[in-house]
Amino acid sequence: MEEKWRKNRGEPRLVWREAEETMTLEGEAVLTFHLVWPELEGAGLGGRWISRYYARLAESWRRRWRREVYWRACIQLAQCRAAARPFTPWKGELRGEKVLWKDGVLSLRLNGWESRGDGKVNRVQWGDVWKVREGAPCPPEEWLGRRRGRKKRLADQIIDQGEQRRSAGAWVPDEDWREKVRKNLPWRDACLTEEGIELAFPQGTIAPMAEGTPTFVVKG
Repeated sequence: MEEKWRKNRGEPRLVWREAEETMTLEGEAVLTFHLVWPELEGAGLGGRWISRYYARLAESWRRRWRREVYWRACIQLAQCRAAARPFTPWKGELRGEKVLWKDGVLSLRLNGWESRGDGKVNRVQWGDVWKVREGAPCPPEEWLGRRRGRKKRLADQIIDQGEQRRSAGAWVPDEDWREKVRKNLPWRDACLTEEGIELAFPQGTIAPMAEGTPTFVVKG
């Protein structure tokens, strides 16, 4: 999988690395996980720093799945066997995707999910914004501005959008979701898009777990 920033030969490009693994116990599939992470080529030292960061991130998720998650899945398999109940293999994924690459700033979205055989899916979503040349995160203050009340403006837009979704029956938030939006605003985990600033709330913070990670796109 390969995505070029520009068509000109020799320009920096974003390459996606993938890994998939199925872990077993006594020949029975217990856990399958899938990783997709970015690697920058031709982007100098800054690009190498960013690439190393995501390689370490992917390895930390892989290590967690191979250890404690796998062990817990094996315990559940043993319990199912003892009770003569069917066992559903656990699954997990971490996937990155490019959202925007413009004027030396790279914006990525990362989605992770995990299912532990009970039909429920735990999800996480966040954004990373990088200065590619420096190989450093781009602080939200640089693309949100430093004006007072910036977080209130973001929260107001999210509440307006949430009300529209609720009225249309598109989602069912918690009763006190407006207060929770202001309290849990994930502005430091946002990503930049062509349409604006994308913010994803952690699962269960403003709506039931079944609603996943409620995501909104707002203006700065």
